[in-house]
Amino acid sequence: MKTARRLAAIGTSATVAITSRAKALVAAGVDVVAMSAGEPDFAAPSFVIEATVAALRAGHTTYAPVGGVPALRDAVAERFGREYGVPFARDEVIVTVGGKEALYDLFQALVDPGDEVLVPAPYWVSYPAQVALAGGVAVPVPCDVARGLALDVAALAAAVTPRTVGIVINSPNNPSGAVYDAASLGELAALAERHDLWIVSDDIYSAVRYDGVPFASVLHVRPDLRERVFIVHGVAKTWGMTGFRVGFLAGSRVVLGRCTALQSQTITSATTFAQYGALAAIRGDDAFLGPWLTAYDERRHRVHAALAALDGVSCPLPGGAFYAFPDVRGLLGRRYQGELVSDDVRLCELILEHAHVALVPGAAFGSPGFLRLSYACATERLALGLERIAAFVAQLD
Repeated sequence: MKTARRLAAIGTSATVAITSRAKALVAAGVDVVAMSAGEPDFAAPSFVIEATVAALRAGHTTYAPVGGVPALRDAVAERFGREYGVPFARDEVIVTVGGKEALYDLFQALVDPGDEVLVPAPYWVSYPAQVALAGGVAVPVPCDVARGLALDVAALAAAVTPRTVGIVINSPNNPSGAVYDAASLGELAALAERHDLWIVSDDIYSAVRYDGVPFASVLHVRPDLRERVFIVHGVAKTWGMTGFRVGFLAGSRVVLGRCTALQSQTITSATTFAQYGALAAIRGDDAFLGPWLTAYDERRHRVHAALAALDGVSCPLPGGAFYAFPDVRGLLGRRYQGELVSDDVRLCELILEHAHVALVPGAAFGSPGFLRLSYACATERLALGLERIAAFVAQLD
């Protein structure tokens, strides 16, 4: 039986694969500390749950409009107008099945076969696969390790070719926790304007920042470029609503019209009652987030201190999101119980097998020689995981 070639090179998301392996070990009775998934360990706020239940009881169980519940689109437009300093109308916002589907729709609308898309590395694991599904080529461009994996606009400029059509950015960054500053984003905007490129800005972690670091957007520094900037967001990370699968896409009416047509032929719409839960989140009081950020911040410092104490490991202090991205190249080439630690992938496998801690290799994010560690887990589990990692590293020859 013939099957399509287009999916042959598309593998399972590395974070999903590692998490699945960890869950299989847990099912077999192994005590695994899961530091692989990027999912808040806090339950969604009670007012969100109550609004979702109320929506179910009110009969909001039928299809929603393809572009999303109108009240939710209006609320997102209003909130984005405040946060980005640029007015948005309802038809400049659509509701998607999570931020992942917003990205998929965008690449289908913006990328033709053979087009190149610049992706600063480290990057979220699904960007290259989604570009490839549109027939394009993702071009990884390393960030500046010496500056804590900051955006390297000069390197991006050097990577532009006649085939380049756009750039994907993510700040605060998954997996590094780096927060891009306004100056770098201004340079990026000028680069996009000079070469007639679009910018996809994945801002899903925009509210998860530390030490008073402001959130910067291309739209803050160059609002005049709004027709070439697309905002991807959602309720998963800020409100702990990963299972609701509600995302938002904002940008050009023309492009969003094409994305809406695509949705009409694929997912129809995001789940209706989940959209009403998202509406409560968008309109609600963000006071719940303060204690969450305090907890994340304490864990952030604990993780950084523990990793910095390991011989052969270095790690910048994350400025946002809830990940650490240590450089473990100093561990590679060593041996664990006689077995060579050949690369970051093998290192993660050995740590999972022997220390029972689930981490994700940096190669999955375009940065081999690094690891991603999520500290969105209970503090006592985090402490246990760090102890196990330290014990493992201490046994390397």
